[in-house]
Amino acid sequence: MDKFYHLIKKRSMNTPYTDLDLINNAAEHKLELPIPKEEGYAFVRYGLKEGHIDLHHIEVSRNLRGQGIASDLAAKVFDFIQQQNWSYTIFCSFLKTWKNRQDSGQ
Repeated sequence: MDKFYHLIKKRSMNTPYTDLDLINNAAEHKLELPIPKEEGYAFVRYGLKEGHIDLHHIEVSRNLRGQGIASDLAAKVFDFIQQQNWSYTIFCSFLKTWKNRQDSGQ
């Protein structure tokens, strides 16, 4: 198994930001967690057209990495997409791996 796979496998869904609601920052094409700026950031950059969202990139500030925040964010993003009844295409390797693992029950 590669290092990337192990990182995702070890993530938990209990972070200091688990209870934050996802924000759709349409002006900047970001789905983001409202983390105070002095603490860092976590977002997914996307493109949206006619009910279809392209997930381009997930980013978590360096000081917040390794805490499972990207996995929390991924879960919130896919819940949001489902609520909107949008189709999607994933271009981000982290999100692809995360989604595949969720779909396979691992």
